[in-house]
Amino acid sequence: MRAILKFVLIGISVITFAYNATAQDIKAIHSDTLPLIQEKQKSYKLRLLVYMRVISDPKGSVRFDENIVPNFRILKWLRMELGIRQGERTQYFNSYYHYKMELQTKWLAKKVRLIARISDNVITFPAPPYRKTNELFVVETKYPLSKSFQGLASLGYVFSAQQNNDLNALPTSQGTLLNYPTFKIAIRYLIKNKGFIEAVYGSYDVFNPYELNKPFVQLTEEYELSHLCTFYSYLRYQYNNNFLTPNNYFLGAGILFHFLPG
Repeated sequence: MRAILKFVLIGISVITFAYNATAQDIKAIHSDTLPLIQEKQKSYKLRLLVYMRVISDPKGSVRFDENIVPNFRILKWLRMELGIRQGERTQYFNSYYHYKMELQTKWLAKKVRLIARISDNVITFPAPPYRKTNELFVVETKYPLSKSFQGLASLGYVFSAQQNNDLNALPTSQGTLLNYPTFKIAIRYLIKNKGFIEAVYGSYDVFNPYELNKPFVQLTEEYELSHLCTFYSYLRYQYNNNFLTPNNYFLGAGILFHFLPG
């Protein structure tokens, strides 16, 4: 899996370099309908998302986690996003933590971008404890439907490895291996000059990919409070095999900070 990750990252660099060399004079189609919030985010060298989640399941178990996700420009065509998550359960305080590293290309022709991510989950409670590494590769696309609506779709693949009774924080390629496709589709309503509301159906999010039999539906909002920060929130329902068989309910809320314009 390490070799695949290196190959894809090199591929991202080559594709993006070729695009920049040959497409400097291409004008974006319908650029006036692109989401204002995304255009604003691109103009900042550093963004910092800080948010908290509350998750419950049908049995009444509740857990909480805190998330810090910085995103910064490393090249004109490439950004890096890091992530740290700390989780607590009512029965056990330090029950899990996650981290990730992700590379994101610029939007090619303002329509397509590539993402490569490696993330690691360390679960200390409930038993058995385990560590799980996910490698995610995704092609994301967006297309304006009107001045107020935009469609988004993505398709990718996940390479996953899980080792039980092992709490080593380093990524692993050992243990139980599971590889599967992942996807996301969404309709976004643009709030003029302020942000968006988005309806999502998919199987991966900011940190985790989920197996195809455990996708989710989600309502997401980003609303600008000032030129320095944006309010971020979402409601999510995740199901297991059948839409009427709930797996988890999520409520997330936080602030996206903007730094270093330009």
